[in-house]
Amino acid sequence: MNQTPNGSQAPSAAPRGPSTDALSVAYFVLSGLAMLACVCGVAGNGLVLWLLSFRVPRTPCTTYVLHLAAADLLFLLCMASLLGLETGPGTGPATGPSATAHEALRRLKYFAYTAGLSLLTAISALRCASVLFPLWYKRRHTPRLSSGLCAGLWALSLLMNLLAAFFCSRSRRSGRHQCYAVDLTLSALIMGIFTPVMTVSSVTLFVQVRRASQRWRRRPTRLYVVILTSVLVFLVCALPLGVYWFLLYWLHLQEPVVLLYSGLSRLSSAVSSGANPLIYFLVGSRKGRGAREPLGAVLRRALRDTPELEGRETPSVYTNEVGG
Repeated sequence: MNQTPNGSQAPSAAPRGPSTDALSVAYFVLSGLAMLACVCGVAGNGLVLWLLSFRVPRTPCTTYVLHLAAADLLFLLCMASLLGLETGPGTGPATGPSATAHEALRRLKYFAYTAGLSLLTAISALRCASVLFPLWYKRRHTPRLSSGLCAGLWALSLLMNLLAAFFCSRSRRSGRHQCYAVDLTLSALIMGIFTPVMTVSSVTLFVQVRRASQRWRRRPTRLYVVILTSVLVFLVCALPLGVYWFLLYWLHLQEPVVLLYSGLSRLSSAVSSGANPLIYFLVGSRKGRGAREPLGAVLRRALRDTPELEGRETPSVYTNEVGG
């Protein structure tokens, strides 16, 4: 079954007790739904990657979304692979090369999760900065900076997870204290830095956009709607998986509770990573057009910072998008 970040084994899908059958059925149903969400999310994020690479002009905004889609795609692929390994017929405790492959997939999944979280935090914070300090933002935030920032966030996520894998592999021989320290650091980054920054910047962005809309009688741009909706979906769906990975096993809860929370957190995180493409296309679509409009045009409209006045899109003097 799934392992905790410190290498301890998670409970199996068939815990002993009078409610064994009900728990097993519930867990496998949740795993099946999570697999379905992974398949749909891989298709959606793959489509977004293709459109942003070949059909949508590259801007700082689309650069951030491109990297976020890549992180979500990697996360969903790892999640689907692990679900297949752990819930397939004849599965048991992983040993030898199988255990190595399982551990590599787990660490790759953690890496993608951390990268996606940091990228979404950067998008929210930068958009908030563009509203609060528009002149400074327009002068300082260049297209080269957006690419460099994305590369830096990928590198930071990779470094964090390589350190976690290194210390946790050593802790199997010398004790678990080192692995606990690494897990505590990751927990502090997620719960104490990334998530609060994302939440505060999104709330600030919502308040500022709301005031501007009421003052100028102008609807919020589609890009604002995309960012705020994506952050809300993450906080509702993906954050529970972070809690499960880094905090839940320290609470010493009963095995059935941990098992069910594991299934629910996997399903919610798969839904969160697969929801962004749906958000883009729903926000970017126009009423009455239906499926007749090219998907590239829909995605371009969703990521364009053009305000709408009295229900109609109008040119904007504020052309700086998220990241540009």
